[in-house]
Amino acid sequence: MKYLGVIAFVAALTWTWNIIHSDSPVSFETHSGIQEKLAGLIQETIKAKRPTASEVQINKLWTEMLSPGKVKAFFVYTFKDSEAGGTSTTIKGEGLLERQNDDGSGLDHWVLTKVKTTNDSVVFEEGLVVTPGESQAEPDSVVAPAEHK
Repeated sequence: MKYLGVIAFVAALTWTWNIIHSDSPVSFETHSGIQEKLAGLIQETIKAKRPTASEVQINKLWTEMLSPGKVKAFFVYTFKDSEAGGTSTTIKGEGLLERQNDDGSGLDHWVLTKVKTTNDSVVFEEGLVVTPGESQAEPDSVVAPAEHK
């Protein structure tokens, strides 16, 4: 009976060793290439849609394999918009990439099929000062409320 625990431990150890040392259908270089191209695409898209944007930063970008032909990319980026009063915008999102059939070049081709942003937050760098206009009543001219009996 005591040998049964040792056999189960050795079997689990062998199984995890094989999982860790098995080849992945999507290589590390492919993940790295996808991340690099996606970062460039995000920066180009921001500059095309918001020409007043500056200080574009990719804060986080990582990919996960869903299946041998699908990769999910997650990203968080920040940029400042001078037109909107110097606001800093942070956007989180994710995209789905699908592997395309080999076209004879021997290179992996991935197509971004879906992109959605899950969160965006705006941080105002400079505070806004609100002052009363001329149409506002002066403090001296405030009428006291009538007393209730």
